[in-house]
Amino acid sequence: MRSMLKLSRSFSTTKKAAKRFAGVIKLKPEMYSQYTALHDHTWDEVMKRMYSSNMRNFVVYYHKDTSLMFHHWEYIGEDLKADMDKIAADPVVKKWWSYCEPCQEPFKWEGPPPSQGGDGGPGGEWWSPMEEVNHCGAWATEYSSEYPDPDFVPKNPDGKTTSSSNTEGLIHNRDE
Repeated sequence: MRSMLKLSRSFSTTKKAAKRFAGVIKLKPEMYSQYTALHDHTWDEVMKRMYSSNMRNFVVYYHKDTSLMFHHWEYIGEDLKADMDKIAADPVVKKWWSYCEPCQEPFKWEGPPPSQGGDGGPGGEWWSPMEEVNHCGAWATEYSSEYPDPDFVPKNPDGKTTSSSNTEGLIHNRDE
């Protein structure tokens, strides 16, 4: 352990470490198919917006026995609030959320969902933030610009995917 610490102390770089974020929410079990159809190929416009807003390495994990989903992502920008505001204002992201939101059960939320401009009321959290209690290792030094991840294995049981122009049969919460 001592030699590992010595090595890391001697490592120098001009790159800044990414800020890590995580959250948890419940997935409605009956909406698993829709959620995976949406996420087996996240809409290109959503991915571009996230990338432009300095989000990297966004991953969602699902625990079937508890129906809990955990997400983790890294932020490499300088103005988190401005970047998150750009995501929240993007019309395609709002449309995307309107299909994701019916699949999810937040722990602390009142009122309209984020896609409809809701803020959850006092203490509202759509994805409840999680506290980082450990980070083993160094930070990523580079991110691939390749999309989609060539190692990703789709999870939708019917092999379905969606796009911003292919949402037939999906449940949403927008007024059309």
